[in-house]
Amino acid sequence: MNAVPLRWFRALAFLACLTPLLLTSTLHADLRGRTQSILNAADLRKTRIGIYIYDLDRQQTLVDINGDEPMIPASNMKVLTSAAALQTLGPDFVFRTELRYLPGGPTAGPRLVIIGDGDPAFGDATLLSRHGLDAEKLLDAWIQAIAATGVRQFDQIIVDDRVFDDNFVHSTWPADQLNQWYCAQVTGLIFNNNCLDLLPEPTTPGQTSRVRIWPDAPIISITNRSVTGNADTFWVSRKADSNELTFYGKVKSRRSRPINVTLHDTPIFFGELIRHRLASQGIVVNEVIRPAHDAQLPAGQTLHVIQTTIDQVLDRCNKDSQNLFAESLFKRMGRKVTGQPGSWENGGAAMRMFLRQRLGARSATLSIADGSGMSRENRITARTLSDVIVAMARDPQLNRPFLQSLSVGGKDGTLRNRFTDLKGTVVLGKSGYINKVSTLSGLVIVTDPNRPQELRTVAFALMFNDFDPPVYVSHVRDVQNKLVRMIHEHIQGQMTVPAAQ
Repeated sequence: MNAVPLRWFRALAFLACLTPLLLTSTLHADLRGRTQSILNAADLRKTRIGIYIYDLDRQQTLVDINGDEPMIPASNMKVLTSAAALQTLGPDFVFRTELRYLPGGPTAGPRLVIIGDGDPAFGDATLLSRHGLDAEKLLDAWIQAIAATGVRQFDQIIVDDRVFDDNFVHSTWPADQLNQWYCAQVTGLIFNNNCLDLLPEPTTPGQTSRVRIWPDAPIISITNRSVTGNADTFWVSRKADSNELTFYGKVKSRRSRPINVTLHDTPIFFGELIRHRLASQGIVVNEVIRPAHDAQLPAGQTLHVIQTTIDQVLDRCNKDSQNLFAESLFKRMGRKVTGQPGSWENGGAAMRMFLRQRLGARSATLSIADGSGMSRENRITARTLSDVIVAMARDPQLNRPFLQSLSVGGKDGTLRNRFTDLKGTVVLGKSGYINKVSTLSGLVIVTDPNRPQELRTVAFALMFNDFDPPVYVSHVRDVQNKLVRMIHEHIQGQMTVPAAQ
């Protein structure tokens, strides 16, 4: 992760204490006029637009175009989710995934217990690679810990995923995309982003292709109808509510990156995976189960623990826009607030509680369906997005982890290829896209060339809904880029203009 310079956070932490300064009405009118000119020149037709731009230093709204109109946020929903999770769970929160051993007794033989904590990073290849690890080494560590008990036969592997409810898929997610990685099921025990990695390979022309699967376990059922041919058209279908996979299409060349397909019921799959790995070591497990909702399990002996800090999860949630990470944070804060299994319902309640505390009555007009923005039932406003970003930037305890999680324009995350040409300026932000929706929000931070320790900071939220051809997402993103450049130019122009007294 590219570290954000400490001086930004020191400056932002004191913004709430700064004396308000007034912009002249001429400068306000100029910025509003330039915004409207950019929109008019783009000819976005019937696109619905919400724009809110706020100067943190001078504590003034610079541009408000339909800023209070509820709109679909797409992945900008993650801005609210990450902010709410930071406050609800705390900046020191740590996810714990545990492997425990229960010795045998008068009524039961030896058992293993896997306790999920909703950690979306468990087995995540991206985070593991940053520590020189991979998921195979993680699995090996668990198998070795179990073998070290000396037990050669276990009655059960109990997979305790009750930190979350058993509603794995949101009812408003697109039904035709549930096999895609960005619609991964949200479970109390997560592994490998709740996906299988598939690597199709050619064999003899006209013959069935070979497909390598990771992680592989006998619980997966496969029908391979793909063949080696003169094109790469391989695709996979997973039968609803099962791990029955069918491969289709042609395979011409060996892939360097896997195709991802979502898993069904990862907690039970993972238990079966451990059972399968143990069998290869001559260790027998009779069955894999999940406990009843009200079952009380003995504490047992802890064999292995995997811990993930919240800042690592925030990083993947916002910089990389990983939906599963956002949804896990959403359900986990629901668990924290209610003490009940985390769900979209109590996660939404926790989110509304956060927004009422931060925004007051304005939060009443919002509609919250999920944490990632995949649902089209979410409705938030540009002003809400901007206000939450401002509130987090001013919070001396939470601003650092929150701002560090955002993409840095021209450097990392989803904004690595945007805003590469802004000199003396840093754009921290979050982009969002689903069909007919494109959003962008964040901060423009400009350094005064004459006083390098002086920063000017402006928050922005740019929301575009319901665009249709001939207006495409590329056109909308071009408009967003122009608006951010406009903010950059506006701040630079003001740095030599004294505020009105």
